[in-house]
Amino acid sequence: MTYTQAVLSFGLPFILVLLAGYGTYKLLVMALPRNPNPLKTARFEAGNIPTGEGRLWYPLQYYGYLLIYTTLEPIVVLLFIAAAVPFYNNFVLFRNLVIVAGSFLILMYPILYYAIRQINIITYWGLRR
Repeated sequence: MTYTQAVLSFGLPFILVLLAGYGTYKLLVMALPRNPNPLKTARFEAGNIPTGEGRLWYPLQYYGYLLIYTTLEPIVVLLFIAAAVPFYNNFVLFRNLVIVAGSFLILMYPILYYAIRQINIITYWGLRR
């Protein structure tokens, strides 16, 4: 299998799924009406009388940390596997795992950058209404 075949077999379905999802989203946005409804913004209390505004801003100060964890955790798992490969004296497997982990890190760099920027926004640490 050549490198082009591997890219086409793994990359093309991924791109097609992303395009199909985005196309479906845009189709639904165009098809469904956007009418603000007081029922949507009303507060819902299970069994209690609703009071106050329904949609509030919740503090998401740990959102950036969650993104960093979910991004780096698969890379750490791949590095653990790569660390065990020299035990079997298989350099090709070790090289391939390092390439996969490095590629994954390069692909996830924009997400890590966004997550680190989210952590540094101080307004997320306060409660707003």
